[in-house]
Amino acid sequence: MRLVRACVVGGVVAVSACSASGGGGDVGSTGGSAGQDASAGTGGGGSGGDASVKDQVILPDTTQDQNLNPDTGCATSVAEAKQAPAAMMVVLDKSSSMAQANKWAFAGQAVVQAIDNDAFDTMWLGLYAAPTATIPGPSCLMGLPVPCEAPAFPQIPLELAGTAKTSDPNSVRGKIMWFVSNVKPAGGQGDASPMYAALQNAISALQTWNEDGKRLLLLVTDGTLSCNQFSNRPGFADCNGCDHDWEDPNNIVDLLAKANTDASKPIESFVVGVPGSDSYDQSACNYPPYHMRLALSAMAYAGSPTNVDPNCTGTTFTQGGGDPGTSCHFDMTQGNFNAQALADIINQIRGKTLGCVYELPVPESGTVDKTRVNVQYSTGGGPMTDLLKRSDPNDTCTNDGCWDYDANGKVILIGKACDSVKSAVDAKVQIVVGCQTNVK
Repeated sequence: MRLVRACVVGGVVAVSACSASGGGGDVGSTGGSAGQDASAGTGGGGSGGDASVKDQVILPDTTQDQNLNPDTGCATSVAEAKQAPAAMMVVLDKSSSMAQANKWAFAGQAVVQAIDNDAFDTMWLGLYAAPTATIPGPSCLMGLPVPCEAPAFPQIPLELAGTAKTSDPNSVRGKIMWFVSNVKPAGGQGDASPMYAALQNAISALQTWNEDGKRLLLLVTDGTLSCNQFSNRPGFADCNGCDHDWEDPNNIVDLLAKANTDASKPIESFVVGVPGSDSYDQSACNYPPYHMRLALSAMAYAGSPTNVDPNCTGTTFTQGGGDPGTSCHFDMTQGNFNAQALADIINQIRGKTLGCVYELPVPESGTVDKTRVNVQYSTGGGPMTDLLKRSDPNDTCTNDGCWDYDANGKVILIGKACDSVKSAVDAKVQIVVGCQTNVK
């Protein structure tokens, strides 16, 4: 017999053994026990052959997989496993200033480039952009039209990406590409940005997603949080006679923190500040009277505190606070803004939140003995590293990395292995099935 392997960037490949027990019959579901070793899983229902259900992982019929290189060992068929499902809503600042210095063009190119990666195939994608139109201004502006309209729903609703890329105009990727290529930033008087309402509506769209998976929100903005005069929220006066038109960033901090800590449908929110988001205007005429880098940093910390740079210093917003030494958001105001750099950030965000949990496929036939599963990974184009399965469920594997099954029977990377995969944009993970599990 021979061992065959295949890698999928950002995904997992599972290889099944021809000698695995329980060769006959279908199995209704997979359980969580890791076989003979301690694990975080629990048993499932159904049966097949002579193998215990809790020691089985279901694989599809892969007899047509003929294009694999042989290796030594114990397996003959291969099936691709996907990362755990997730939904990502991209929120683009569409204010008039985004038309300057290629900000809108670069942001659109970066989003399209990133989501075309195969790693996004299992994700639900959507796009929300604001402002979309002018509305009559407040009395302090004598009713002049201002671009403060934030649509109630995303322009591109959440939809499973699948394998169709941006070249398919009917796919969600194709719809996003069309939007960023053909829709331009808003016009109207001034440079208004109704970001509170935009984020509120984007959060609502994510919370109505009914699948079981992670929810991600990505905000790309050049700052200038305004249109607050239409609300009763606290804010800061401008020099036009409007007493609270500049948004108090703590309003958005509270909004994102509440979404992140939601008991049933938590949302991880990430913030990217493109050129222009480093403003400070003491006169409050052209920009808010506070340091925008600090505002965005505090928003990012509130939106996903476990995924920010652990060394970031801008965790709390005050009007008198200065620019943070190390930002919690992705700060692209320091000469580091281009489409490729932003695309890398989007891929990094996906890896930060999804890079450690992998689905095992559930086909109509075929079983795998879960005492014969091994995991390997690589980053940066390096060689594959063998991971040991932990025997102690309390082992954090901080220094060496390991893997286990989670409570739902999914493969989860732990400790150093998880950190490495989360921080890489080119991580490769493979699951080899058929040889006795190597236990730590």
